[in-house]
Amino acid sequence: MEMENFEKKLSEITKPRVSDLKHEDILADTITKVKDKSVVSLWWLVIPLYIIAAFVMKSFFMPSASFVSSLHELADKHGYTAVLLFIVLPVIIIVANLVSIKQVYFLSGSPKTINFLRIVITNILLIVISLSVLLIYFL
Repeated sequence: MEMENFEKKLSEITKPRVSDLKHEDILADTITKVKDKSVVSLWWLVIPLYIIAAFVMKSFFMPSASFVSSLHELADKHGYTAVLLFIVLPVIIIVANLVSIKQVYFLSGSPKTINFLRIVITNILLIVISLSVLLIYFL
Protein backbone atom coordinates (compact mmCIF):
# COMPACT_ATOMS: atom_id res chain seq x y z
CA MET A 1 0.00 0.00 0.00
CA GLU A 2 2.75 2.38 0.92
CA MET A 3 4.67 1.43 -2.19
CA GLU A 4 1.68 2.23 -4.39
CA ASN A 5 1.40 5.71 -2.85
CA PHE A 6 5.07 6.26 -3.39
CA GLU A 7 4.88 5.19 -7.04
CA LYS A 8 1.86 7.41 -7.57
CA LYS A 9 3.70 10.41 -6.08
CA LEU A 10 6.71 9.68 -8.26
CA SER A 11 4.61 9.56 -11.39
CA GLU A 12 2.99 12.91 -10.53
CA ILE A 13 6.30 14.71 -10.06
CA THR A 14 7.17 17.09 -12.87
CA LYS A 15 10.42 18.69 -13.80
CA PRO A 16 10.82 22.21 -12.38
CA ARG A 17 10.99 24.96 -14.97
CA VAL A 18 13.46 27.76 -14.73
CA SER A 19 12.31 30.74 -16.71
CA ASP A 20 15.24 32.99 -15.96
CA LEU A 21 18.80 31.85 -15.35
CA LYS A 22 20.33 33.66 -12.39
CA HIS A 23 23.83 32.63 -13.40
CA GLU A 24 23.70 34.80 -16.51
CA ASP A 25 22.59 37.79 -14.43
CA ILE A 26 25.37 37.22 -11.90
CA LEU A 27 27.96 36.93 -14.69
CA ALA A 28 26.69 40.08 -16.41
CA ASP A 29 26.78 42.01 -13.12
CA THR A 30 30.30 40.78 -12.40
CA ILE A 31 31.53 41.76 -15.87
CA THR A 32 30.03 45.24 -15.43
CA LYS A 33 31.69 45.61 -12.02
CA VAL A 34 35.02 44.41 -13.44
CA LYS A 35 34.87 47.02 -16.19
CA ASP A 36 34.01 49.73 -13.65
CA LYS A 37 36.95 48.68 -11.46
CA SER A 38 39.29 48.73 -14.43
CA VAL A 39 38.24 52.28 -15.32
CA VAL A 40 38.89 53.42 -11.74
CA SER A 41 42.23 51.60 -11.77
CA LEU A 42 43.16 53.31 -15.01
CA TRP A 43 42.44 56.75 -13.54
CA TRP A 44 44.58 56.00 -10.49
CA LEU A 45 47.35 54.69 -12.71
CA VAL A 46 47.34 57.89 -14.77
CA ILE A 47 48.96 59.80 -11.88
CA PRO A 48 52.30 57.93 -11.86
CA LEU A 49 52.23 57.73 -15.66
CA TYR A 50 51.85 61.50 -15.85
CA ILE A 51 54.83 61.97 -13.51
CA ILE A 52 56.90 59.55 -15.59
CA ALA A 53 55.96 61.40 -18.78
CA ALA A 54 56.92 64.72 -17.17
CA PHE A 55 60.34 63.34 -16.19
CA VAL A 56 60.88 61.96 -19.70
CA MET A 57 60.06 65.37 -21.20
CA LYS A 58 62.31 67.05 -18.63
CA SER A 59 65.20 64.79 -19.66
CA PHE A 60 64.64 65.68 -23.34
CA PHE A 61 64.38 69.43 -22.89
CA MET A 62 66.89 69.99 -20.09
CA PRO A 63 70.31 68.59 -21.00
CA SER A 64 71.52 68.56 -17.39
CA ALA A 65 68.59 66.44 -16.13
CA SER A 66 68.16 62.74 -16.70
CA PHE A 67 65.11 60.61 -16.13
CA VAL A 68 66.72 58.49 -13.43
CA SER A 69 68.10 61.49 -11.55
CA SER A 70 64.69 63.20 -11.63
CA LEU A 71 63.06 60.05 -10.27
CA HIS A 72 65.66 59.76 -7.50
CA GLU A 73 65.20 63.44 -6.68
CA LEU A 74 61.45 62.89 -6.32
CA ALA A 75 62.05 59.89 -4.08
CA ASP A 76 64.46 61.90 -1.90
CA LYS A 77 62.22 64.95 -1.52
CA HIS A 78 58.87 63.19 -1.26
CA GLY A 79 59.71 59.71 0.02
CA TYR A 80 56.28 58.60 1.18
CA THR A 81 54.49 60.10 -1.80
CA ALA A 82 56.85 58.43 -4.25
CA VAL A 83 56.48 55.07 -2.52
CA LEU A 84 52.71 55.48 -2.48
CA LEU A 85 52.48 56.42 -6.16
CA PHE A 86 55.10 54.08 -7.61
CA ILE A 87 54.92 51.00 -5.37
CA VAL A 88 51.75 50.81 -3.29
CA LEU A 89 49.31 52.05 -5.92
CA PRO A 90 50.51 49.71 -8.72
CA VAL A 91 50.52 46.73 -6.35
CA ILE A 92 46.94 47.49 -5.27
CA ILE A 93 45.90 47.83 -8.91
CA ILE A 94 47.58 44.51 -9.79
CA VAL A 95 45.86 42.68 -6.93
CA ALA A 96 42.44 44.22 -7.68
CA ASN A 97 42.66 43.32 -11.36
CA LEU A 98 43.85 39.77 -10.64
CA VAL A 99 40.89 39.28 -8.29
CA SER A 100 38.55 40.64 -10.96
CA ILE A 101 39.97 38.27 -13.58
CA LYS A 102 39.58 35.36 -11.17
CA GLN A 103 35.93 36.23 -10.49
CA VAL A 104 35.06 36.41 -14.17
CA TYR A 105 36.89 33.15 -14.90
CA PHE A 106 35.16 31.17 -12.17
CA LEU A 107 31.71 32.60 -12.89
CA SER A 108 31.96 31.95 -16.62
CA GLY A 109 32.92 28.31 -16.06
CA SER A 110 36.09 27.68 -18.07
CA PRO A 111 35.26 29.85 -21.09
CA LYS A 112 36.97 29.74 -24.46
CA THR A 113 40.25 31.60 -24.35
CA ILE A 114 39.36 34.23 -26.94
CA ASN A 115 36.04 35.13 -25.28
CA PHE A 116 37.68 35.31 -21.87
CA LEU A 117 40.52 37.50 -23.16
CA ARG A 118 38.02 39.82 -24.84
CA ILE A 119 36.30 40.38 -21.49
CA VAL A 120 39.43 40.91 -19.39
CA ILE A 121 41.82 42.56 -21.88
CA THR A 122 41.61 45.88 -20.04
CA ASN A 123 42.51 44.20 -16.78
CA ILE A 124 45.49 42.46 -18.34
CA LEU A 125 46.72 45.72 -19.87
CA LEU A 126 46.39 47.47 -16.50
CA ILE A 127 48.44 44.73 -14.85
CA VAL A 128 51.17 45.09 -17.49
CA ILE A 129 51.21 48.89 -17.13
CA SER A 130 51.35 48.61 -13.33
CA LEU A 131 54.27 46.21 -13.58
CA SER A 132 55.98 48.68 -15.93
CA VAL A 133 55.54 51.50 -13.40
CA LEU A 134 57.04 49.29 -10.69
CA LEU A 135 60.01 48.39 -12.89
CA ILE A 136 60.59 52.01 -13.90
CA TYR A 137 60.64 53.07 -10.25
CA PHE A 138 63.21 50.43 -9.37
CA LEU A 139 65.65 51.57 -12.08
